[in-house]
Parts: sequence; structure tokens; C-alpha cells
Amino acid sequence: MTPPVPQGAPQMLLQGRADVAVMPPPMYLNLIGQQQPVVVFANLLTNDQINLIVRKDILEAHKLSPTAPLEERLQGIKGLKVRVAPGPPTRLRALFASVGLDVDKDIEMVVIHGEEQNQAFGDKRVDALYAHTPFLEKALVQQDAVILVNQSKGEVPEISGRQIHSMVTTRNYVGAKPEALAAMTRAILRAQRLAHSDQKAAVEAVLQAVPGRDRQLVETIVAIYEPAVPQTPEVSVEGIEIAHKLFPESQTPPDLSKVNLADYVALQFAKEAAASRP
Repeated sequence: MTPPVPQGAPQMLLQGRADVAVMPPPMYLNLIGQQQPVVVFANLLTNDQINLIVRKDILEAHKLSPTAPLEERLQGIKGLKVRVAPGPPTRLRALFASVGLDVDKDIEMVVIHGEEQNQAFGDKRVDALYAHTPFLEKALVQQDAVILVNQSKGEVPEISGRQIHSMVTTRNYVGAKPEALAAMTRAILRAQRLAHSDQKAAVEAVLQAVPGRDRQLVETIVAIYEPAVPQTPEVSVEGIEIAHKLFPESQTPPDLSKVNLADYVALQFAKEAAASRP
């Protein structure tokens, strides 16, 4: 089930029109801040899905190398226009700060929404993209882009090892249908193991589940995101705390100071799945 707008997912869950929802940190953190009766029970991504890419001509003109030290790579794009969506600037700042640089001084950050980012990149109105799927693979396959900083591999510790897109349900559903959540978590674990062990099979699974996708684009993004997929779907209080620190600067982060975060994670499903036989 897909809500009319992404922000509709929390309402569908709370109103009982959905039993489980896939949510990024801003959504589930806001629900926790409101002390809604929800729990996070499975994690889908541990490293960032956003990567920094540049056009090949920019790479060559600035003598950039994707294998150079991180500071050297970021120093190499000083003064360039970097496109970013409204939410991720927090992480872009953390990326630059990890090597002692300042986003506001060292690059020109251009905030662009949605599909326009690929158009701006193709028209050379921006020099680089700080983007995730589907914009990331489209630029790599169709617009002669190159990954300059691969956050999905976890090469930036300050923004790696996180609890990103997660599975969220209600406390009522945990009490009523624990076997359904356990089965779902086991399925997620099998999917994560497949992504790590057999990328070709993972691509086929995606194409079967979501017909009509371009195979080359799917192959590209599966290869990039494989290191970003956790080994197990386990969740933690610490994961929520890290997600809160990197809350999008375009939104006001919820106050979690009076919240017992342990009440908002259901640890048992992922632990039981990880302990079961493959």
C-alpha cells in the first residue's frame, strides 16, 4: 500500500490501515517524539544510501581520483556546485567536517528537489550530485557520472553503521500478531543474506518483485548498495540516537529527552531470526 504522499505512511499505520510501514528516520523519530504507540523492529540499511558523484569531465579536469584519500577528494571539488535534496545537507556537512572542511565555505551547495537534480546534472548547471536511488544510478549509467565518495561502503565512519530505513509497527500488532512479524523479519534476513552472497540473484528478485525496471539500473544500484545492507535486521536504542543526531536540517528534530527509547524498539524479532538456521 502506498499513501498519496510519503508523509501519509505514519497516519496509515496509526489509523490501522496498515500493519507495518517502511520508514526513514525522520518519520519514525517524529512518532517516537510524539510518544505514539509504535516500535521499530527491523533495520534495512546500515550505511548511507547517498553518495557523492561527479561528471567524468569534472573528474578529469580537476585531476580527481576516487581512490585518493578522502580529504584530497573533497579538497579537489572546492568551489564546485554540488546538488543536494533538502534533507541530506546534515550528512553532507558531517562528511566534510570529518576531514576538517566546511561545506558552507568550500563548495556551493545547491538545493534541488526530485527529478530536477538529474536534469541539472545533465545540463551542467551543477558539477556534482549528493544523491541516492533512483537519481544515483541514472546519473552513473546515463549521464557519465563517477562515484567520488562511496558512503554506502561505509568509508566515512561518522555517518556509517546507522539505523536508516526501518520496519515499524504498532505495539498492538506486536501483541496480536508476533508470528507475522517474526516471519517478516526472517524474510528480511534472507533478503539481506542474498544481497551479500549472490548479487545476480538479488537483481532477479528485485526485477521479479518490481516489474518494468531497467536491468542495468537495478544491477548498478544493487552493486552499490550491497555494502550498505546490514548483516542482520537487528535494531537498537543506539541506532535511534545516531539517527536523531543526523536529523535533516530542513526539519525540526523531535525532543527525545523525556522519552525512554527502549520502549520503542522490539529487539526480539531480529535476534530470533539471526539465531535461527539460514
